[in-house]
Amino acid sequence: YINNIFKWMIIGVLTTFVTAFALEKSSFMSYAGMLPFILIIFQFAVVIGLSRRLMTMKPITAKVLYMIYSVITGVTFSYVIASYTSFSVALAFLVAAIYFGVLVVLGTVIKMDLTRIGTICLAGLFVYIIFSVIVMIFHLGVGTLIMPLISLALFAGITAYDMQKSLQLYHRASSNKEMLEKISIYGAFNLYLDFMNIFLDILQLLGDNN
Repeated sequence: YINNIFKWMIIGVLTTFVTAFALEKSSFMSYAGMLPFILIIFQFAVVIGLSRRLMTMKPITAKVLYMIYSVITGVTFSYVIASYTSFSVALAFLVAAIYFGVLVVLGTVIKMDLTRIGTICLAGLFVYIIFSVIVMIFHLGVGTLIMPLISLALFAGITAYDMQKSLQLYHRASSNKEMLEKISIYGAFNLYLDFMNIFLDILQLLGDNN
């Protein structure tokens, strides 16, 4: 079950980065226009669909939606990585992988229930997103180091909580093979989102503009 989670998480991450680098090296971005904004809206729709309908959809449907999301994220990421040097992207990926790995291990070995911490961090993330939009709209002079550091702290709690939640879901559905397959995709999707956000935060902190 755990192997399945990380297998699908890694497949999603690799799909996203291969798509992003392939498009970044092409002339796609010159002709995309408003496409990235449309894709971001579609990304939100997929997240909501997976979160609300996972238990009723077939495992293959969940996998297809997850892979579509990974490709779409790669398209939007092509704009992000184009703004940084290749070395910065590689360094941020390595540091993000180490940070993420430590958090996953903590979420696996810690016996304390992380539900309260996860709930607080998710609520904090919601406030963080709203504040980020306000900062962007009104061009507030918030330090470039403060925002990604806050986000990294929030995702520390969220990642450990998501890992522990995946283990809890396994114990509830261990006798149902189809359900295990679906919740492994759900767990992979949550960890995928955690990793990608951690990567973006570290890229902001360490990245050199291209």
